[in-house]
Amino acid sequence: MYFARLDDSPMFRTQIQSLEESAEVLRERCLKFHKGCRKYTEGLGEAYDGDIAFASALETFGGGHNDPISVAFGGPVMNKFTIALREIGTYKEVLRSQVEHMLNDRLLNFVDVDLHDVKDARKRFDKASLVYDQIREKYLSLKKGTRADITTAIEEELHSARSSFEQARFNLVTAISHIEAKKRFEFLEAVSATMDSHLRYFKQGYELLHQMEPYINQVLAYSQQSRERANKEQASLLERMHEYKKQIERDSRSSGNGLNDSPNVDGIQTIGRSSHKMIEAVMQSSTKGKVQTIRQGYLSKRSSNLRGDWKRRFFVLDSRGMLYYYRKQINRPAGVSQVQRTNNTPEHGSGLLSRLFSSHYHGIHDEKSVARHTVNLLTSTIKVDAEQSDLRFCFRIISPMKIYTLQVNAQNCRQYRFHVEYTRLLL
Repeated sequence: MYFARLDDSPMFRTQIQSLEESAEVLRERCLKFHKGCRKYTEGLGEAYDGDIAFASALETFGGGHNDPISVAFGGPVMNKFTIALREIGTYKEVLRSQVEHMLNDRLLNFVDVDLHDVKDARKRFDKASLVYDQIREKYLSLKKGTRADITTAIEEELHSARSSFEQARFNLVTAISHIEAKKRFEFLEAVSATMDSHLRYFKQGYELLHQMEPYINQVLAYSQQSRERANKEQASLLERMHEYKKQIERDSRSSGNGLNDSPNVDGIQTIGRSSHKMIEAVMQSSTKGKVQTIRQGYLSKRSSNLRGDWKRRFFVLDSRGMLYYYRKQINRPAGVSQVQRTNNTPEHGSGLLSRLFSSHYHGIHDEKSVARHTVNLLTSTIKVDAEQSDLRFCFRIISPMKIYTLQVNAQNCRQYRFHVEYTRLLL
């Protein structure tokens, strides 16, 4: 399943980029295939020439067994159809209206509507991301002495920009996941339905097509199963995105109500017992050899250079007391994402279909491929407020090797500082 985690992270951004590149390659293939289909339908009256054009376009579109994109949408299955089309070329005239409706229109709809939605969603996401970054920088630059009305106004702008950003991000996820889900059945179903029309209307080629009937029905059955699975995954993804947005709103309200909570005698801000219990449970599991993530998210880190500028980094705190921060993303080369082979073949048949089904899933970007640095809280000291800083929401982590000055936004202020401090005490 795509987007196992919905957090805005470098891994999430890399997966989005990879799937967008795959969709763009698929768009070019669809356009090439549609061009061939159009020539095919126009040439149906010319018999053999038109049939050869369609067969060649289908063969090019289908790719090969070593092509991950073609495997994802059933290209190897279509190669068998190409062979049959070359044999029955002169019988295509009666199929003109059927092919036009079942294949050409669907390809155009996929390119003009579905793939176009991905581009529109990307433009809206980039715009919302730029606005959110600008307002966040404006918010983080507030001084301690800033008037309360100005702070409140900027906080409202930040909340609005965050909501718009998350909505644009999830719109992009929805558009991409729709493409990834639809391509599992759309092309197989369209081409298979065209082949089924051949079987029904070409009486002169009936004997040849009759031999393919079980295979065609198998592909159509798989396409329907893929459609049903895709619908379930879409519904599940929408539900998880809804829960994620609700959780963000709850965290935002909770942070807004508790920013002014006073710390206790140990310097740790007062937070509900559920947070204590959660961290303690995770730390106990770590003693059994199981490492879990306590909290993760973006923080601003002050550089150690002379300028002392702030850099936004993605931090992960785990149950061993290790605080990782990711310095940059690995830029994946342009092209398609890898396909991960699996030995657990679903029970959908044998032969070519079986090999297709067992190769049907994309690999997930490995978090370890992103450059990162580590801070060991076991040998570090946490200061709630950074010295010589008039910025809000600052704290320091003093390790034997280096001093880290960090700044968090309002949504993460209490929670992140608390998790770091409390994890340090448990160690």
